[in-house]
Amino acid sequence: MQTVFLQSFYDGMAIRNTQRLAEEIVGQVDSDDFEKRLDAWASEGSMLIFLTDREGGILYSTDEHSAVYQKKDAGRSGGSNPYREQEGLSWQEGARHNLPSDYPGFLKCLEESSTGQVGYKSADGNAYIYGQVLPESSRFGQAVLYMSTPLGGAGAAVGILRVQLLWVTLASLALASVLAWLVARQFARPVAAITRQARNLPDGNTEAPYEAGFCKELDEVSQALAETAETLHKLENARRELLANVSHDLRTPLTMIKGYAEMVREISWSDEERREQDLGIIMRETDRLTALVNDILGYSAAQSQEPELTRVDLSRLAKEAVEQFAPLAQQKGLKIAGDIAPGAQVLADEKHMSRVLCNLLDNGLRYAQNQLTVQVKAQEGAVHVEVRDDGPGIPPEELPLVWERYFTSKQRGGHGSSGLGLAITKELLTAQKARFGVSSQVGDGTAFWFEISQVK
Repeated sequence: MQTVFLQSFYDGMAIRNTQRLAEEIVGQVDSDDFEKRLDAWASEGSMLIFLTDREGGILYSTDEHSAVYQKKDAGRSGGSNPYREQEGLSWQEGARHNLPSDYPGFLKCLEESSTGQVGYKSADGNAYIYGQVLPESSRFGQAVLYMSTPLGGAGAAVGILRVQLLWVTLASLALASVLAWLVARQFARPVAAITRQARNLPDGNTEAPYEAGFCKELDEVSQALAETAETLHKLENARRELLANVSHDLRTPLTMIKGYAEMVREISWSDEERREQDLGIIMRETDRLTALVNDILGYSAAQSQEPELTRVDLSRLAKEAVEQFAPLAQQKGLKIAGDIAPGAQVLADEKHMSRVLCNLLDNGLRYAQNQLTVQVKAQEGAVHVEVRDDGPGIPPEELPLVWERYFTSKQRGGHGSSGLGLAITKELLTAQKARFGVSSQVGDGTAFWFEISQVK
């Protein structure tokens, strides 16, 4: 910007200064010290100034050196300027020889001007020429003011600036290269750490070699990779557990189905009564196998799926669960008593909450002897849900184990359970940050409960 536009800025400023100075000269033309002021203005503005008549006769002349000569030759008669006394001529005649070569053209332009003013650049563009006709009332009459100021003064400055710009550019490039290398080195380190972190994902390595703090965006990428690694780790564990569960839990019913099918083929195919018994066992084991597979899939889903939290009316879900299990309870000769407070609103996953209630009711119906009680009430900013049966109860040493997979109490017996219902319930409640537990007395029934924060 400096090297390209400095000259035009300089030219514009010089032209404006010349025009402003011309106004001052016209305003001070009748002052007593006009000549001294004219010399000072010419010196300060680096100008050549002439006052002439309409035919080009010199009335007064000065330039940027006139003020210096006046001080140096103050002892001379009239304070004359030796610049005006060339070859023994009078100062007017010497000055006439120093009129610009284009002065006749200047006078012609001024005469053709309707405003009595003229301003233009010289033919070579190195000077600005300005002229004006003085007022007739001035002491010089209608004299002509001629002013010339050079416009090439910025050339040397531009050259200096170009040299400076070259050195500044080279220094800036060197400094920028060093800074870029340092920043790239600092930036490459965490990027490499994130790359290693991403490559470790297929191996199940959840350790994060990345150190947070260098860049917010990279921190977020690393955090996303860590969360992805954790999710993949959970999915991998769920997959392995699913395979282990399938191989462990399906072996017995499959063996029985195959054994009784072979028995029907080899032995009881011709004995209708025996054949019906064996086929009944096969069908019962098939149903057991189906229920077991569903429980295993439900347990795996509970471990891997994130809950979708919405506003849920837990009172309504509890009533629906009681109505759903009422016919089954009636078949077993049991009664379901409901103590459900209305309007218990919680922030939870509705499907998961419905599954939890069904699992607890199903578990209670397996062991209840006469009655099953479902209670829903609000207390201290939370909703408390409890399912109590009047069964044989659970020994104290077994209470911590009831939430584990495949555990069945010796006191209560299996009752055809896969041992996964309470484990699924535990996973679903943990995912929704709910408190849960169990209380029991041998011979006095068991109560399973959970609490979840209430919303208004």
